[in-house]
Order: sequence, then C-alpha cells, then structure tokens
Amino acid sequence: LLSAYCSFTQDENLWIVMPYMAGGSCFHLMKSSFPKGFEEERFIAFVLRETLRGLEYLHGKGHIHRDVKQAGNILLDQHKGVKLADFGISASVYDSMINRNGKRHTLVGTPCWMAPEVMEQKEYDFKADIWSFGITALELANGHAPFSSQPPA
Repeated sequence: LLSAYCSFTQDENLWIVMPYMAGGSCFHLMKSSFPKGFEEERFIAFVLRETLRGLEYLHGKGHIHRDVKQAGNILLDQHKGVKLADFGISASVYDSMINRNGKRHTLVGTPCWMAPEVMEQKEYDFKADIWSFGITALELANGHAPFSSQPPA
C-alpha cells in the first residue's frame, strides 16, 4: 500500500506527502508504451501479485478499497516496487454506525470495474474488490477493461 508520510493544509488546500513513485501508474505506462496491454506475462503476474498482497493486507485490517481500477491506482517506483494507492473511498466493514453485518451497500467506484452487487446497490464486502481486481487483470493484459467502450449504464 502507498503510505502517507504526513498531511497538512495550506489556505484551502490539503497536501498529502507520499513516496515518489518514479514509474508512475500502470495505466499511464500502458497508455504511453503498451496500448494493447503489457506484452510480458511475467510483468503482469508480478504487478497482480503485489497488488493482491496489498488487498490482502487491507482486507485483513477490515477495509475495502472500493476503487481498484484502471491500473491508475497501481503505482510503480524506481526499484521495481508496486504500490496500491487512492484510498479516497475505502471503507471499514467494522463501522457499526453504518452497518451491522460487515457489509456495505453504497454505490461507489468506477463503472467498468464495479462488481454486480455494487452496481445493483446490494450488500457487498471484500469480494467486490476481488471482482475489480479481476477486471484490472484483464485491463493489464488487453490495454482496456471489458466493455469500456460501452456507456456506463
């Protein structure tokens, strides 16, 4: 997971200081150099393994990412490190004020990567992240998410 060193406000702006990820996002690398997806299966497997480790840690702490998408939230550093980022809509399954059974039901995320239960606003849990992870795997291999050329609805 991409860590945050500190945060502060200046005027009306929130600044978050994080490690420099020289490789950028998998999305930008793919769009600039691999528009049909990454050609090397070993690279895809490596990125997915490291991303899955991040999700495993997050889920183990009782959180759902809810926006594993677009390979834009998977960042690469200069030392072949892979970090999962963008926790802006992540949520805890232990928040007793919102839910009592460890499940969520809010519609959040990016349409092409959303699990069916999220789209239908049914209760969901960690499994929704695994669906999004699978869509991201297809995106890394093909250069785009399935049905990405279709309208979101």
